[in-house]
Amino acid sequence: IIAGAGMAGLVAALRAQELGARVLLLEKASSPGGSLALSGGTLWCARTHDDLRRMVPRGDPELGRTLVAGFMPGVEWLRGFGLELELLPSEPYRTVFLMKPNPPEFVARALASFRRKGGELLLDAAALELVCSDGGAVAGVVASTPSGRRRLQAGAVVLATGGFQANPEMRSRYFGPWADRLIVRSNPYSTGDAWIMATAAGAASSAAMASYYGHLMPAPPAVVPVHDFIAYTQYHSDHGILMNLRGERFTDESHGDEVNSQAVARQPEALAVLIYDDTVYRRHAVRKAGAGARASDTFYESKTLGAPAAVARTLEALAGEIEPWGFYGRGALATLHEYNEAARKGVAAHLRVPRREKADALTAPPYYALAVTPGITFTLGGLRINSDAQVLARAGRPVPGLYAAGADAGGIHNERYAGGLCLGLVFGRRAAEHAVAYALGSSGGRER
Repeated sequence: IIAGAGMAGLVAALRAQELGARVLLLEKASSPGGSLALSGGTLWCARTHDDLRRMVPRGDPELGRTLVAGFMPGVEWLRGFGLELELLPSEPYRTVFLMKPNPPEFVARALASFRRKGGELLLDAAALELVCSDGGAVAGVVASTPSGRRRLQAGAVVLATGGFQANPEMRSRYFGPWADRLIVRSNPYSTGDAWIMATAAGAASSAAMASYYGHLMPAPPAVVPVHDFIAYTQYHSDHGILMNLRGERFTDESHGDEVNSQAVARQPEALAVLIYDDTVYRRHAVRKAGAGARASDTFYESKTLGAPAAVARTLEALAGEIEPWGFYGRGALATLHEYNEAARKGVAAHLRVPRREKADALTAPPYYALAVTPGITFTLGGLRINSDAQVLARAGRPVPGLYAAGADAGGIHNERYAGGLCLGLVFGRRAAEHAVAYALGSSGGRER
C-alpha cells in the first residue's frame, strides 16, 4: 500500500510494480498528483554532495549523499516510462530538468502506466491509522474511503502524503504562533496524516521540524489563484528590505526568499513589508516567462489582487504610505536610512541585523512597498528515515514494514532547500525497492 499519489507515491508505485509487487495507491484528494500537479514542473538537485552541503549545511549528510547519488539514475528511469524531461541551462552547482509538456500531463502519463500494469488507485481515500502485528510490524492501514472505513492489509506500507503544510495546528506548533496564517501554495490535502499515524505507532520525528520550504506571497486581502502561485511569488526579496510591523529589519534578506519566508513567519502577525527601488523592480520584480512559469509583474499584479501596495518618489513618502497598513512608518524610515548609509559605506555586514551580500543602497526612485506574508510549499521536517527510506522508531531501529518518501521523510533538507520533487524521485524509488524486498521476504516469497 502506498499512501499518497503525488511525486513520491507515483514513483514508488511504478517502481514497486516493476519489481513484481501488486500495488494499491491511496489518494486523499479527488484527483491524483498532489503538489506535483500544482508545481512549475522543475525537477532539480545539487550536482555533487559537496554542492548540496554548501547549499543546505544543516541537512542530514548521509541522506543527502543518497539523494545526490540517486538523482540522475532516477531521471533516466523516469524517461524509460516515456516521461519527457528537458535539461535546462542552470548554475554549475545544480542540474535542472523541466517536465514536459506540463506537470498535470506528466502525472496523467505516469498514472496511465501504473494502471496498464494492473495498479489500483483509490481516490478520496485517506490513510488514518497503521495496522500493526503483535510484533510491531506494519501490516496495512485503516483508511477512510467513499465506501466507509476499511482495514486494508499489505506486506508493507509506503507513506507519501506530502508533509504537514496544510495543517494549521501543526504549523503553529512547529513554526510559531502566527504560522496558522501561512498561505498554502501547494497540495491542500497534505495535513500531516503520515506523521500523525506513524508517530502514534512509535516512529521518530526527524530534524528540521521547525523548517519548511516556501516563498513570500502578497498579503491579504489578496487571494492568490491556486494554479498561479509562481507568478505572485516574491523571489526577489533578497534584493529588497524586509521590515516587520515595528519598522525593524529582522533577517539577512540576501539569504534568499525561501529563508526570508521562514523569518517572516516568526514575526508578529506573520506579516512584513518588502521595500525596493526602481532598479530592483525593473531587474527582478518584473519577470519574463521561462521554466514553466508565465511572464509576470509581481508588484502590480499583487496590487491588483488587493495586496497592500504603494509607490512613492521618496522614502519619506513611502513610509507614510505603509502606516495605514499597521506598520510603524517613522521606525521604517529610520531603518531604511540606516541601511542605505551602511550600504553606501560598504559596511552593511556590520549592521545589527547584518546584510552580507547584495547590499545595494536603495537610491533609484520611485520606491515600492508591498505587504507580504509567507507561503508554504512543503515541510522539511517529518518522519526520521535511513538511507533505505525505512521509517525509524524513537529508539533508532527501523519500524518493520514502514517506509516514507517525499515530504513525509524529514531532515534531508533543513532551513535551506535544494530541490523538492527530487526527494520524491530518489526516496520514492528506494522506499519501493526495500518495501518490496521486505514484503516478499516476510511472506515467504509470495507476492502480496
